[in-house]
This record gives sequence, structure tokens and C-alpha cells, in this order.
Amino acid sequence: MKTDWQSLSDLAQARGLSLAEARSLAERMHWPMVFKTRETLVLAPPAAPEG
Repeated sequence: MKTDWQSLSDLAQARGLSLAEARSLAERMHWPMVFKTRETLVLAPPAAPEG
């Protein structure tokens, strides 16, 4: 089973957020996080398509 873990910096860039805002969003939404030596990975659902 493949999961779509992504770094907080990638999440921030994809959603137009600062790194602090991305971390806050992940914590507020209770998305699973993995803390690595130099980065934090989150398992966030895909962003809603803009329309």
C-alpha cells in the first residue's frame, strides 16, 4: 500500500502557505506526522481542486 507522505515544506509550497502555517494546519487537522532528523513528514489529504 502506497501512502502519500510529504514534507511540511512541500505541503506549504503546494498550498501557498508559510512553513509555520503548514505545521499549524497539520496539527489542527490531526494529520499523522513522522519526525525525521531534518524534516517532518505529514500524511495530508489532497488539496481540494480550485474551481
